[in-house]
Amino acid sequence: MKVKDIVVTALKILGRNTAAEKLAEGVALDAEERDTVNTLVHCFNAVEDEVARSYIPLCASQTLRSYDGEFPFALFDHTPVRITSVSENGTEIAYKVYPAYLKADAERISVEYDYAPPVKDVDGESEYNCAVGGYLFACGAAAEYCLINGEVQAAEKWEKKYRQEIESVQRKNLAAGGYIPPRRWV
Repeated sequence: MKVKDIVVTALKILGRNTAAEKLAEGVALDAEERDTVNTLVHCFNAVEDEVARSYIPLCASQTLRSYDGEFPFALFDHTPVRITSVSENGTEIAYKVYPAYLKADAERISVEYDYAPPVKDVDGESEYNCAVGGYLFACGAAAEYCLINGEVQAAEKWEKKYRQEIESVQRKNLAAGGYIPPRRWV
């Protein structure tokens, strides 16, 4: 999904159809429209980060090599938020996370982790595919934009739609084979 397409949808949600058409067609925007688009891109980045950290994690795995057992996060393809597993030759191994690196008693590890999406501009590409949906991000960006501009009622309306979209995606993920751990009674 293109960030530009999400911003166009958010502009339409906000009733800024002229700016939406100009952006979609690549026509020059006036100063106010540029400010609105830049703010919506900022809002999109905040929403994408929130979705990745709290609702629908972005997962990556890679193999790393180190001769001293320290694996700096700078070597990772993405900025890790949560390490989910570390293994050596297919066997889970113990590890410890420090602010700038991961420490494991191995020279070569396979690591699986959730990551934070990088900041994008209007010409960027979302980390999520169409299964998550651009409308979710457009509603979230519109809610953030309204909140920034002091439009509290509109912000609440779009926040509610944003939350509904998140719940819908989570239900679809669950129906597609997701897992809810069994309830344990004390």
